[in-house]
Amino acid sequence: MSTLPPALLRAIEDEISTVPFRALQSRVTEMMAAYRSGDAEAAPFLDDTGAKAYAAYRMPGTVAALIRVLTELTETTGIAPTSLVDVGGGTGATVWAASTVWHSLQRATVVDRSPEAVAVGRALASDLDIPVTWITDPLGDELPEADVAVAAYLLGELSAEDIDRVVDAMTRAAPTVVIVEPGTPPGYQRVLGARDRLIEAGLDLAAPCPHVHECPLAGRDWCHFAARFSRPAWLRRLKDAELGHEDEKYSYVVATRLEVVEVGDRIIRHPLKRPRMVSLELCRTDGSATTVTISRRHGDAYRAARDVRWGDRWPVKT
Repeated sequence: MSTLPPALLRAIEDEISTVPFRALQSRVTEMMAAYRSGDAEAAPFLDDTGAKAYAAYRMPGTVAALIRVLTELTETTGIAPTSLVDVGGGTGATVWAASTVWHSLQRATVVDRSPEAVAVGRALASDLDIPVTWITDPLGDELPEADVAVAAYLLGELSAEDIDRVVDAMTRAAPTVVIVEPGTPPGYQRVLGARDRLIEAGLDLAAPCPHVHECPLAGRDWCHFAARFSRPAWLRRLKDAELGHEDEKYSYVVATRLEVVEVGDRIIRHPLKRPRMVSLELCRTDGSATTVTISRRHGDAYRAARDVRWGDRWPVKT
C-alpha cells in the first residue's frame, strides 16, 4: 500500500476547510462523473473552489500511482535526479510523489494552464523542503530543462496533435520521460501512442515494458496497474465512501536515455495464489504475454512468487 505524505494530507485538509462542505462535495461529485465518462470536454472548469475540489478528489490517488511509477524508474535505472519538470502538473501531485521517492531532488518546476490550479498547488507546497517554480503557460513547444519530465493524467485533456507536441517537448527537456494516464482502455491507448513516439525519439523503455516490441495486449486487452492507498477521513466523506482504502488504476510508460538494467518480465495482473501454487500473467522480454504456473516444486521461485504483487518485476527465469 502506498504511504501518502502526511504533510500533503494536512495541507489539503487545511485548503478545503475554507470552502463550505456542500459546495465542495457537489464539485467533487461533478468531477467524478466527468472523469469517469472519459470525455475530455466534460472536464470541469477549475475556479478556486474547483481547484480545491480537484486537489481533494484527485491528488491522493495521483500521488499513490506516481510513487509506484517513480519507484519502478529508480529500480530499473538507479536514477537519483536533482531536478524535475511537471507538465500540466496543476496542484503539484508529481512534486509531492517525487520528493517522497527521491531525496536527491533539489528543485522542481510545475507548468500548467490553470492559474487557479497553480495557486492551490503553490499553497499546498509551502511545507515542501525543496524550491518549486510555478509557471502558468499554455504548454508550448519548449519546457524548462530537467533530469526528469513528467506528465500525469494530462494527455486525455489534449488533442492528438497537442499530445505529440507535448511529448516531443518533454524529450527535448529531459533525458527521462514519464507518462501516466488513467488505467482505462482510452488511457492505455494514449500511453501506447506516447510509447511509440518515445521509442522513435531514440529512448529506451525503463518501465513497465520489458521490451520495445508491439504491446502483446493491444487489440484484445489493456495494460494497467493499481496503487492502493488509505483514504483520509475527509476523502471518505467527500466521496460518500465506506471503504478505508482506494485502488488508483493507472497506465504508464517510462522512457530514458540512461542505461536501463535488465528488468526481467513484468506481472501484468493480480497473481492468482492458491494452495501450493501461484499463477502469474507476465509481459515477457521477448514481447509476448503468457501465464506461468509456479508450484512448490520450483523451490525459490515459488517462495518469491508468494510475495509478488501486480505490477512487480519478475526476474526469475520460468
